[in-house]
Amino acid sequence: MIMKYPDNLEKWVELLSSMDIPILRTTHEEIIKQQKNVDNLSLRDIALFIRHDPLLSLKLLKHQEHIRSQQQTTDITTIERVLLMIGVTGFFNTFCGSLHLEDSLAHNTMALEACHQSCARAFFASQLANSMSKYHRDLDPNEIVTAALLHETAEILLWPVAPVLMLKIKAELKNNSTLRSKDAQTQILGCTLNELQQRLSNQWHLPKILSHLTDENFLDEPRVKIVQLATSIARHTEWTWDSEYNNHDLELCAELLNISKDEAHRLIVNTALLSAKQWHWYGVQPSAARLLEHS
Repeated sequence: MIMKYPDNLEKWVELLSSMDIPILRTTHEEIIKQQKNVDNLSLRDIALFIRHDPLLSLKLLKHQEHIRSQQQTTDITTIERVLLMIGVTGFFNTFCGSLHLEDSLAHNTMALEACHQSCARAFFASQLANSMSKYHRDLDPNEIVTAALLHETAEILLWPVAPVLMLKIKAELKNNSTLRSKDAQTQILGCTLNELQQRLSNQWHLPKILSHLTDENFLDEPRVKIVQLATSIARHTEWTWDSEYNNHDLELCAELLNISKDEAHRLIVNTALLSAKQWHWYGVQPSAARLLEHS
């Protein structure tokens, strides 16, 4: 247990960059299950269940960077391409013994539920990014999907490391609707989660395009806008579907995709309903459940 938490960006980067990244227990159970059927699995089958878990996705990309050869001059930017490099057997041999996120938070059920919620939100954001990038006719939607999935990993990693601080941030935001997330994070952590995310991406030598797509300093670029908007929608609908933030997200989505607000609303709701079918992966109420409250 950490006796004294870091209070600035440099110290958080030092702590998190060296930790052994855990994965969701549900993901590990799926790995064990699928390993028994390895002869009938395709890389696409494996990629589909990896994409449910932002931590395993991060772990996979970090692994690829660790083993990349000097002859490899281009970054491997998607889950599918990493799997192509290491193969089905290589994947199971490497990740079958991963630690469980749930073990780290077994003593704190509130923090564990909040962490699961962050994972579910990251998955929903990745599905929104997929829907929007295809609508936008992006040349490589999987890069945008991967970037959206990884956007929350700094936050997710902080839950098992500093649950007290993360619960404090969550409480501050819930009790003060005018408080900006960045301000709450800076007050309590000494840095913002986006700053931490960017520094960790550099520290882990993740593909530059993925770091770029999650960097809020490049919001003038359509692909970055998709990642940020997908993340924003997923975050705001975690609380409600009927606020000024939701309406603003809807307007931005319609403008970005050059569609009506009604079309944008249908795209977001349909994606929420599809994502909700995977609720069992995280064991928390999906955003789509709050659609009934809104109705």
